[in-house]
Amino acid sequence: MAPFWVKKAPPVVETINPEPLGIPYAEVFTDPIVLVVTIAMTAIFLVLRKLFGHPKSMFASNPPIAAHAFTFMLPFVYLAIRGLNIWYFDDSLHRIDRRFGDHSGGRHLIAVMIGTQIFDIPSSILIGGPLAAPNFVVHHVVVLSLAILALRYRFAFYYGVYFMGVTELSTPLLAFVDLFRDFPKFALKFPNTNETVRISFAIAFFWVRIISWLPISVKFWSDAFGMLADTLPRNALPKGVLYLWLVVHTFLTILQHWGIKIAKAAYLMAIGDKSAREIEAKGA
Repeated sequence: MAPFWVKKAPPVVETINPEPLGIPYAEVFTDPIVLVVTIAMTAIFLVLRKLFGHPKSMFASNPPIAAHAFTFMLPFVYLAIRGLNIWYFDDSLHRIDRRFGDHSGGRHLIAVMIGTQIFDIPSSILIGGPLAAPNFVVHHVVVLSLAILALRYRFAFYYGVYFMGVTELSTPLLAFVDLFRDFPKFALKFPNTNETVRISFAIAFFWVRIISWLPISVKFWSDAFGMLADTLPRNALPKGVLYLWLVVHTFLTILQHWGIKIAKAAYLMAIGDKSAREIEAKGA
């Protein structure tokens, strides 16, 4: 359902991807956007790690973790802003076929996500510590896999705008929450920002990952089951890909139970109860 301020359009398919099988995997990994994002993030990380290694830096206690956090934020800020703009203000998105409609913005966001994860997965493993926790690594591998399959089969560009764009609004805020917790000097220098970011994260999480997530998920499941039942065309999309998307989507939806902890933490912080630090949700 398009937002009320987006002009309603007749339910017609504006553009369907002309090549059902999409593009070869080699072209996915050599996509210019994928390459630029991966290389740029690597360069930024190396520069920040060097800067944060200075003895007087607030992040000198663990330069790789801080450098990774700031590098990680950048593409997700972009994904969130671009995704929100397309979802709420680009009425052409809501005119395309939700399954195989072609949308340059959706395709672009998916490519950015692929480049981001190609950097993030190996860097997280190499840095180690909490970044290399199995649940985090598996989560990133799964997201990368879905993004690759979406681009490979020209599938779900419509849903990609929401699930790989809009929902990332909470991600950079969570990265800041983690930074403030992991680097006390940083938190002491910016106490007001510290509290503002935590509350903002809770609000953003509920908006994009719970309240808005559910109706979009219903649409996705309806389309997926229609294709599995052959009542909707699959454009040669393997059923195995659909099953993978459904399993992963179910898992990610279950993970939104973090929202309960986040709500409790936000409430306690709002009334000045510092014990909120102990129940703060990490990894949403």
